[in-house]
Amino acid sequence: MDRADQKKIINMAFVERQHQPPIELNKETIQMPIKDIIWHHVTLSGEFLNEKNIILDNQIREEKAGFLIYTPFKILDSNGVILINRGWYPLTNSRKDIPDIPPIKEMQTIEGEVSQMPSSGISLGKVLTEKLNESSFRIQKMDYDILKSLISKDLMSYEVKLKKPIFDKTYILDSGIPVPDSDKNYGYAFQWFAMAFTLFIIFIRLGAQKNDDK
Repeated sequence: MDRADQKKIINMAFVERQHQPPIELNKETIQMPIKDIIWHHVTLSGEFLNEKNIILDNQIREEKAGFLIYTPFKILDSNGVILINRGWYPLTNSRKDIPDIPPIKEMQTIEGEVSQMPSSGISLGKVLTEKLNESSFRIQKMDYDILKSLISKDLMSYEVKLKKPIFDKTYILDSGIPVPDSDKNYGYAFQWFAMAFTLFIIFIRLGAQKNDDK
């Protein structure tokens, strides 16, 4: 029940921030701690670094395998770089097929939502980086140190999910509450309480039976 309550608090904070005015990410505000801007709607101006696309493999949506595509975005008048989550895309028939990632050229002003980089849990062994072509890298896990070495030492530790696609019309944007299924935790709690109550009744009946035998 405590875990369910924690999820509810997180989701309530998410909903509250979704209704607040957008924050403009610039050379000052990008340095804000992630706890102060996570889940906020943001606007940012700058240009995409189209030669350093990141493909995050093994991402499941509705029981279908696919990947997330990221393109770094350099903030206007700043060295700061933010990874922009362009959305989820299903796997093709062959892993050898390289996704067609259309470049987004010229100066852009985009809208999105600040989010933590996805975590894939425990990683056994070294995180592998696979260079697919001159502008795309495929990775199995978002390792911040590896991403900084690939992209820029000024890379922020969070990502921005696009509010709407730019050119990626077929990509599926990942939106929704950050920690769903708090009802499942309450369901587990109910099962444990019911089992404890059942055992208590059995204990009482066995005790009463022993007293009758005496």
